[in-house]
Amino acid sequence: MIGNEHFDHLVSTAPVNFDSATVDWPGYAALLQTLQIDPDSVHAATWCSFGLQNIEALVDSSVLTIVHPGGILSSVGKKKIFSSNFKYDEIQFGMCQAFGPVEYVDERGLGKYCIEFAGPGNILLGRLQWRWQAKRFRDSRMQIMAVASERDRILHIVQGLLS
Repeated sequence: MIGNEHFDHLVSTAPVNFDSATVDWPGYAALLQTLQIDPDSVHAATWCSFGLQNIEALVDSSVLTIVHPGGILSSVGKKKIFSSNFKYDEIQFGMCQAFGPVEYVDERGLGKYCIEFAGPGNILLGRLQWRWQAKRFRDSRMQIMAVASERDRILHIVQGLLS
């Protein structure tokens, strides 16, 4: 991983449900350094997707998301195609005026547990999304509850930071 004991422990203990990604660890470490985020200050790590589209959209890729004192950072540590800049999404807590849990269920047996963050004018700053998919002819409740539990874990940490 990045070589920081605290950060690496948070990442290695983050539950992997239906979301996981291949991370460029040197790139992720360089991104943290570029954004001046101290890996020792990170409160939580989770595997999810970051969304700005309609909640029904299934276009967002899974990423490693961290919660730090200044906000949320979602990335896999890779650079943009035609640029030397890193590809990432972030929510700065200083701009956040409201946040809360949201759920979405599709009739095809899939859904999302989310946390939405809103800024001035109730504009969507971003949405952390943990997806689930029910298996046909099987009881998927335990897996769905595990996804909900991970969303609730991150929501609790964010509430502690923004309260």
